[in-house]
Amino acid sequence: MDANTREFMDKDRTVVREFDEIDEKFEQVYETVISQLEKLIKADPDYFDIYLLLYRLFKFQGNYLDARKTLDKAYKRAIKLITDENGNWPDVLMWGWMDNRHIIRTIATKATFLWEEGKFIEALELFRKLLKTNPSDNIGARHLILAIRMGISPSEFNRRFDKGGYSDRTLDVWFDKNSVKFPDEFDWWHKYVETNL
Repeated sequence: MDANTREFMDKDRTVVREFDEIDEKFEQVYETVISQLEKLIKADPDYFDIYLLLYRLFKFQGNYLDARKTLDKAYKRAIKLITDENGNWPDVLMWGWMDNRHIIRTIATKATFLWEEGKFIEALELFRKLLKTNPSDNIGARHLILAIRMGISPSEFNRRFDKGGYSDRTLDVWFDKNSVKFPDEFDWWHKYVETNL
C-alpha cells in the first residue's frame, strides 16, 4: 500500500458476539414461524390470511421470489373459491361477512401488487370487481381506482394518505373532489351511496 493511502480501520466492537447470537435467533424465529405457517396452509389451504402473513415475512426478508409465489398461490385459490365454473365472480362479496375478509384482503393485496408492478389494467380490473361486489367499500378500492386513473404511484399515494396504517379525512376529501372527473368510473357508486348509505 502506498504511504499516502489513507485507510480507516474501526476498533473492535464488544457487542459483535452478542449481536451475532441475536441475529441467529432472529433468523431461527423467522424460520420457525415460516415453518408453522406452512403447516397451517397444509391444514387449510383456503384460509388466505396465512399466505398473506407469509408473503409479508418473505418480503421483509428480501425474498421477493417466494413472496410473489406465495401471493400468487393465495390469489389463484381465492379466485377459484369465489368464481363459478365459467370464471364469473359473485354479485356480492361483502366485507361485513367476517368469513369473506381473508378473501377480499388477498384479492386487494394482489391488486396492489399489480399496481406496484405497473400492471395498471389488471390492477384496475381487480379493484373494480372488489368495489362492485362490495360497494360499501370497507377496503377503499375506490380510492385506489382513482389513484391509478389519476396516474398516482403507490408510493406517492402512501406518502400522501398513509397516516401510520390508517387514513384520515383528507383521503375522502381528495376522493370527493377528484372522483367527479371520472363519471364513467364512479357515477354508479355515487348513486349507490345516495340511495343506500
